[in-house]
Amino acid sequence: MRIAMVHSSFAVRGGAETYVRDLSGALIERGHQVQVFSRPSPHAEPADQAVRTRLADRLADRAGPLRKGFVHLGDVADATGLHPRDLAGFAPDAVHVHNWQGLGIRPIARIAQRYPTVHTVHDFAIADPGNALGNIGRSPALDRLLAVRAARVARALRNVTLLYGSERTRDVMLRHVPATRDLDQRVVLLSLPVPAGRRALPPGDRATFLYLGALAEHKGVGDLLRSWTTSPLREHGTLLLGGDGPLRADAEAAAAAFPSVHYLGYLGESGKQAAFRRAGWLLFPSTWPETYGLVCAEALVAGRPIVASKIAEPVMASPGSRLLFDGPGELRHRLEQAASLPDAEYAALTASALGDGERLAWDKHVDAVLAAYLAAASPRPEAVVR
Repeated sequence: MRIAMVHSSFAVRGGAETYVRDLSGALIERGHQVQVFSRPSPHAEPADQAVRTRLADRLADRAGPLRKGFVHLGDVADATGLHPRDLAGFAPDAVHVHNWQGLGIRPIARIAQRYPTVHTVHDFAIADPGNALGNIGRSPALDRLLAVRAARVARALRNVTLLYGSERTRDVMLRHVPATRDLDQRVVLLSLPVPAGRRALPPGDRATFLYLGALAEHKGVGDLLRSWTTSPLREHGTLLLGGDGPLRADAEAAAAAFPSVHYLGYLGESGKQAAFRRAGWLLFPSTWPETYGLVCAEALVAGRPIVASKIAEPVMASPGSRLLFDGPGELRHRLEQAASLPDAEYAALTASALGDGERLAWDKHVDAVLAAYLAAASPRPEAVVR
């Protein structure tokens, strides 16, 4: 099968970007031909096929003092630069879209009229351009505008199969965008390939906590740093921070001021393995309802229980595998509680995490994605004839 992976950009190296690379590699190993299509970005790979420069960027180069206005006009006409002819030379049997929605949905709608297309819903951008639903509820007028926008995006997806990483993600989307109820969709529980060196690890130090992901305020990193640096744990615990992002300077400053804080930078495989072996817990303090949280799946496979915010409760973790906190005010308390758990309680959490991890089989996930490709290629009564 010839599969086109269409992703908006690899400017950051987050969970969605890692997933695109992992899934592409797994499909290639199974004998499929995969081509990644994306806008040029710092972390693109040589084999990626770049889509055209979007109109907004072309106008910006020549607009002078009117640059900002031309950029916005260009976004309305051509938000992404993507066009169906970008894929024509590859002639895919299936197109798998990631993080290409909102204003940029129109070329996806045109592509879906030519090729069987699926879209993995990595965030909530169909409902809110801010991805995290933070704009919804600010004002009745804004909510009406967002509802009009979301309905328009949903109409453009009428020939696309939506793949949700969890039932919770689907339910949240249905609540905010009722029009998605009429779209072809299925739940394909997300997973990821975990090397043997990070599976079923021996118990870590329960006073050592690992945060792994984007260093951003909406991910709860600011709350985490404030909680840690005001807790007695700053004297006798260890906080490991892996990743990059807008709050990198804050992480580096905390590491410079407190010996218990270690900023590890962006971690490759060997760095991840060392961090998971050292830590007794994974921290998932996000301040918005995450669609899945692939790093939580990594933690469970490693046998590491999770300290998570209630709003971002990891859907793949059973109650016996995590401790939840409700808002930043409770985070410090949960950290201190986790570090001082009795041996038997921590052992039970670890055993539960290992059990959850065993159910997250990567091969089964790839099987389910391939089944979605084949189903998308089958005639559907509600689909536009391609």
